[in-house]
Amino acid sequence: MNAQLAERAPAGLSELRIPPHDINAEQAVLGMLMLVPESLAKFSDWLTEGDFYRKDHRLIYRAITGLIGRGAPVDPVTLGDWFDANGLAEWVSPAYLIELTDSTASAANVVAHAEIVVEKSRLRAVISTGTQLAEAAWSRGADSQQLIATTAHDLAQMQASKMRGGLEPVKVGMRQLQADIMERYKRGPGLIGEPWPWRELNDVTNGLRKGVLYIVGGRPSMGKSVFGLQAAVFTALRGLRTAFFSVEMGAAECLSRAIACVGNIPHTWVEHPTDDHPDAEFFWRRFTDTTQLLLDSPLLIDETPAISGRQMIARARRAHMQQPLKLVVIDHMHDMQVDAKNARFDYGEITQLGKTMAKEFGCPVILLAQLNRQAANRGDKRPTMTDLRESGEIEQKADVILFLHREDYYDKETHLKGVVEVIPAKGRNIKTGDSVYLQNAFSEMRLMDWVGDRPVPSESDYKPKGKRGLPA
Repeated sequence: MNAQLAERAPAGLSELRIPPHDINAEQAVLGMLMLVPESLAKFSDWLTEGDFYRKDHRLIYRAITGLIGRGAPVDPVTLGDWFDANGLAEWVSPAYLIELTDSTASAANVVAHAEIVVEKSRLRAVISTGTQLAEAAWSRGADSQQLIATTAHDLAQMQASKMRGGLEPVKVGMRQLQADIMERYKRGPGLIGEPWPWRELNDVTNGLRKGVLYIVGGRPSMGKSVFGLQAAVFTALRGLRTAFFSVEMGAAECLSRAIACVGNIPHTWVEHPTDDHPDAEFFWRRFTDTTQLLLDSPLLIDETPAISGRQMIARARRAHMQQPLKLVVIDHMHDMQVDAKNARFDYGEITQLGKTMAKEFGCPVILLAQLNRQAANRGDKRPTMTDLRESGEIEQKADVILFLHREDYYDKETHLKGVVEVIPAKGRNIKTGDSVYLQNAFSEMRLMDWVGDRPVPSESDYKPKGKRGLPA
């Protein structure tokens, strides 16, 4: 940003407010690069041309990085030739280039000076973002929610001057791994991640791992919302701060389901409580106890319909800054706001935002997804990864993909009555191939571990089936 972005002072004052900058720090960085070009490696991945306030300094930095990139020497002469060759000689005089080298004392503080340049640049960016927000808010037909989400997203991109990541000595990662392994050792045999509510799924996945994006897909009525909400409530009741984005249901419906799930109470009674039921006294007692448990839990619910990906990550970031999130659940991505013409790319972006949250927050993210109609029209209704709507982008970016399937939804005579099958379709460090059987307890808005032997097909199950899975 340059002086043209100078902001007018409040009404009644005639002077201009000059945007934040530090010319001395900019000169120190440029002068040192001319004397010690190899120092560029210390900050080239986070100090950009646009961070310099003065245009001539931006051009000098561009010239220096260009010469260093070609392996050419960097001095007032070679820089002068670069400006002549690019038709920019009028911006920088040879005398100023010599002045930069003469005024530079030591290379010891070059990184600190570069950080000052970036810090001033970020302050100017904040001013620019605030100005744009004010102008947009004054415009006719402004959408406050969209403006807030966009601004929050833009501000979140302004990371610290030294960005996360980059090449580091192996000892840095090794220390973290050693600490993790010692923690697991002290905990004893068990899961690597936080537990799911279901024992067999924990065995298959080793728990919900930090930094992992879990896509859970299924056709309507397979139990996606029950699955996602139960995972969120279970985690929150363990005292872990959990965010549940309910794009499909309102907060009241989510909570009534949560009460039924945790309290083992029929959801119909929670919706329409009565003293006429034979177990009404027990239900009221469970209702009271469960309500208090949920009130005391660190569960956060966002019920915004058709929320955009940017709104979602902005709100999650805001919550995470207040206190770290340990799990994020989104129900579900195909109800979120997308441009129908660019649906494939928008769903890909939503998936990428889920992955970004997982890595940035250091927590698992569960993203529920709808399947297309192809699975329902096949003879074998079991879902595959190609059944994911706009599957290419989602399949690529997901770390783990699980499918929910109910055979008894299509075939009333199946031996798999009451079974909700969790099919591990993709994932590193998980066991794929063998399904997990859960017990359908939708009347209480929950899924339970399957107890006993798995159902075995009878001879009639091998007979040819008709269109809906019934005997032909």
